[in-house]
Amino acid sequence: MSGFSCILIGGKNLTIECGNRLLAAGHRIASVVAGHKDVADWARQSGLDVFQSVGDLRETEERVDYIFSIANLEMVPSDVLGLARQGGINFHDGPLPNYAGLNVPVWAILAGEKTHGITWHVMEDGADRGDIVVQRDFDIAEDETALSLNAKCFAAGVESFDDVLSEIAGGFPNRRAQDFSERQYFERDRKPAHMGQLDFRSGAAEVVRLVRALDHGDYDNPVASAWFQQAGQAVLVGAAEGTDGEGAPGQVLAVRSDGVDVAVAAGAVRLSGLQDSFGNAVD
Repeated sequence: MSGFSCILIGGKNLTIECGNRLLAAGHRIASVVAGHKDVADWARQSGLDVFQSVGDLRETEERVDYIFSIANLEMVPSDVLGLARQGGINFHDGPLPNYAGLNVPVWAILAGEKTHGITWHVMEDGADRGDIVVQRDFDIAEDETALSLNAKCFAAGVESFDDVLSEIAGGFPNRRAQDFSERQYFERDRKPAHMGQLDFRSGAAEVVRLVRALDHGDYDNPVASAWFQQAGQAVLVGAAEGTDGEGAPGQVLAVRSDGVDVAVAAGAVRLSGLQDSFGNAVD
């Protein structure tokens, strides 16, 4: 495949991994819009021009063949997209059209989905609306968290990028339009019910699912933390699992060194990794 020129936009390790694959395949990266210091450092070490924001690309008059938007949270305006003769391709961490928007691994877990996926699609005006180029689906485990599901999206993105390059080389033989009758869009500021407060009147499965859906590990949490109120104070919950026990919803059944057992509508849940709103461990 003859090499093409491109602009790379993104702010996470996936951007770097795909950038390395572009360079290894003999393609030319004209510039990088780095949404994170790690991406900027990698770009400079690779001898590439670095911009801080998508809008800064207006400073360049150089046209390229493609724009790749990978783990990028900035909308690419039409005049910037016009710098790419063949258009742009975006990575999305969910299966389109069902899960468009932001933080969709969280919403997939909350919905009780059994599978999830990633999508590479053509960029058009409007978020996540272009034709699908490559998709990969995978199972959601019973104990899946936002952290682990995001990791699966990262792995699927890396593994499928070579297929994206093959699609480009072949003239997009598998390109297909989205069926917008199935589209769901999740806004940046969407929050779970009650801002993530646990409702002990729910069943154990629902409480555990909410905690796991909001568990981002040590990474920044862009949605909300799972929490409950005790003595007028918010207590953040790091992990939850179903356990034996019964009582009135919200009744504390046992206090343990690493957390508490609390009764729910049917059964009980074991809550651990408890912190106050400042991130300090709760005794």
